Amino acid sequence: MGRFLILGKEERQKYLFQMLCARGQTVTYCDSWLDGGYDAIMLPPAKTAVYLSRITDKLQAGVYVFGCNFPPEILDEKRRQGIFFIDYLKEDGAAYTNAAATAEGALAEAVLSGKEMLCGQKMLVMGYGRCGQVLAQRLWAMGGDVTVYEKSQEKLAVAKAMGLGAVEAEEETLSCEPGSMTVVNCSLGNGNMESENRLDARFWGQFGYIFNTIPQTVLGPARLSSVRHDAVLIDLASAPGGFDYACCAQNGLNAKLCSGLPAKYAPKSAAKLLFDIIESYLNLSERGGV
Repeated sequence: MGRFLILGKEERQKYLFQMLCARGQTVTYCDSWLDGGYDAIMLPPAKTAVYLSRITDKLQAGVYVFGCNFPPEILDEKRRQGIFFIDYLKEDGAAYTNAAATAEGALAEAVLSGKEMLCGQKMLVMGYGRCGQVLAQRLWAMGGDVTVYEKSQEKLAVAKAMGLGAVEAEEETLSCEPGSMTVVNCSLGNGNMESENRLDARFWGQFGYIFNTIPQTVLGPARLSSVRHDAVLIDLASAPGGFDYACCAQNGLNAKLCSGLPAKYAPKSAAKLLFDIIESYLNLSERGGV
């Protein structure tokens, strides 16, 4: 029978513990390492790097380690020692399932943080990857006037192919096509500050809600100075996020870093996603076994 260690005291990990126990596995659930000769270790997805750094020297050859976004420098060293790393979100379908849970959590955060209904609001979704795509569709379905901020021409083409209206942001001017959702293509690099500020003054100040999925600082002092003072800023990127939080505090902006939303708003569903991936690798049965 396999011996499993689940680390991290978030509710998602608690449900994962219950699911593994229901399959007859021997599971240790705690917040720090306990010696036990484990066959598999489940790290908390939102804090994989933190927990992995605490147990790196304790990993033995043949052990499976499950988590998300493993630090490359640790992967390279430990894989050579015969340790297997499985990134949950790199498994088929997992990223979109997680994106759906994240989008639902983002909607909940927006409702709780704002003072107005979402329907009819002008909203900005920064980044049009998996999470941005699902979130934009959810917001649009709720009646939001959604704009997507994205630099990839391929992703812009995907949005247009779905029949959405499109707006491409250039150096000085904006052009638009009819449609209830707009798509913006802006450079994330540091361009001419004077030109960028003129664009900011026209563009950033129109949104009541701004959602970020881009894992780099995209709203710094220049752009934040143009954001509406009553806007709600929801940051879905991993820490440290995409907003300059010191500047947000100085300007009195309502900005919130909201990583790990699936564990907060849908912990049981999030745990089932992790469990299914674990089961596909370890071939669990009611009698146990790895």
